[in-house]
Amino acid sequence: MKKDFLVNGKYLNIPICAQKDEKLLRLYLLDRETGKEEKLTEVMVPVDTEQSGQYDCNFYAQIPVDQYQGQELRVVMEDVPEIFAEGIHISDKQEEAADTHPVIHFAARSGWTNDPNGMIYDNGVYHLYFQYNPFDIQWNNMSWGHAVSRDLLHWEQVDSVMFPDANGTIYSGCAIRNDRGLLGLPEDALLFFYTAAGGNDEWSKGQQFTQKIAYSLDGGRTLHKMKEPCVPVIYPDSRDPKVYWHEESGAYIMALWLRGNDFGILRSEDLKNWELVDEFTLKDGWECPDIFELSSEDGEKCWFFWSADGFYYEGEFDGHDFKTDGEKKWAYISGVPYAAQTFSGVNGRVISIPWLRVKNDGRNYTGAYGIPVELSCKKTDEGFIIVQKPVKELMEQAVKITERLIPDENNTIRYQQEEKKALVIRLTLEENLLENLRWKINGSWVEYVPETGNFMVDRDAFQAKAWQNHLLFIIDDRILEVFFENGEQMGTFELHNTEVSLEMPLVHVEEYDIFEVGR
Repeated sequence: MKKDFLVNGKYLNIPICAQKDEKLLRLYLLDRETGKEEKLTEVMVPVDTEQSGQYDCNFYAQIPVDQYQGQELRVVMEDVPEIFAEGIHISDKQEEAADTHPVIHFAARSGWTNDPNGMIYDNGVYHLYFQYNPFDIQWNNMSWGHAVSRDLLHWEQVDSVMFPDANGTIYSGCAIRNDRGLLGLPEDALLFFYTAAGGNDEWSKGQQFTQKIAYSLDGGRTLHKMKEPCVPVIYPDSRDPKVYWHEESGAYIMALWLRGNDFGILRSEDLKNWELVDEFTLKDGWECPDIFELSSEDGEKCWFFWSADGFYYEGEFDGHDFKTDGEKKWAYISGVPYAAQTFSGVNGRVISIPWLRVKNDGRNYTGAYGIPVELSCKKTDEGFIIVQKPVKELMEQAVKITERLIPDENNTIRYQQEEKKALVIRLTLEENLLENLRWKINGSWVEYVPETGNFMVDRDAFQAKAWQNHLLFIIDDRILEVFFENGEQMGTFELHNTEVSLEMPLVHVEEYDIFEVGR
């Protein structure tokens, strides 16, 4: 099948029948005068080959094509029915989400999402780029999607910015502002460092992973890829660059996953030429690194190196070497959060967002993102730990409804959502409590055993610390986030139902408050 289009709209729409057999789609830009075809991208698209009549799809994947106005595109596929080809079209309208979504946890309109990428605050806007497969609800075709917010809670998905090319699929990375006017670009340009995952598709077969740069001159709306990598192959799969300016040593720093449990620190003064200055092994550490310095309430400071599973390592950093005793600490008590990254461009705050590995429940999207948390540190008998607290914007928008919810004859609070909102619950428990606490949230049984620290959601058990007296619950769609002792521990869990409901006995509860957060 070959189908040509004159670009007279903003999007090329591809009909998606999720999880059907995949067919290769190639997209070309045509030059009628020379007869040449310039390949723009190629992706695997699930196609239902057994349909007849009008092609019925789950949703449309949208490739932005506004930059090619007045030019011609060609879509090439093999072994697809004619009714599928008829469903491919150009339009001006951004597709609307057909399914319900969380209120304050970003999830894409459709498709598969994973690692957060390129997180930056610029001109009053928070940008969340993310690993994205807009062509199915399972992993493949790694591209970069894009969402924006002004309050860290309510996100708008805008046009995707990067798709697979001749150098490979588009893996994870970061963003910085070009404050020093390097690379021949203005100081207000946004720079994006990412991994070109060579060899992950047919087009880039035989290539290996390199680190590349893209830039934006319009506030992050569109990205332009630079041709040459800034970091060539180190090891075959080295990936996930995290870049920032290290003022004390006067250079840019790149944290990079190298291989196995090995990570590296690279330095550059011009963003083009990078030197690997440190390699180190972190027990169980794996991909998606981050490195940052945090402060405690007492003004003490400590450096941390972070890896994808939320394992982190306390240490010292001088811009050249990260020195650590290698002791692994856990940011989460559950395995749902993954690949958290911190924002660039935020002064005086270190804000982090993880990908949430929630299962697909029949809706047209898979994956979501955690509530943004502000990071600090606290000194304990075991050294410094990372403290995670929901960003202040959450409680600034939360509406207190405690007085509206009158306990019933069994001294139990009952709540059932009337419209789509998130719920925030703040609890202070009796000290030295020997009885278990049990709540029913969105149809799931949630239990905490203070004496042992055992925390259960339905039949799944997790280990928190014992005798935690202060709990904060955030309930949004199927997502439950629990912060223990003002963020010294936290976990994220999946609930049965998407409609928010609550049965909360008040026995052994000294104080409580309940809040709603709307759209």
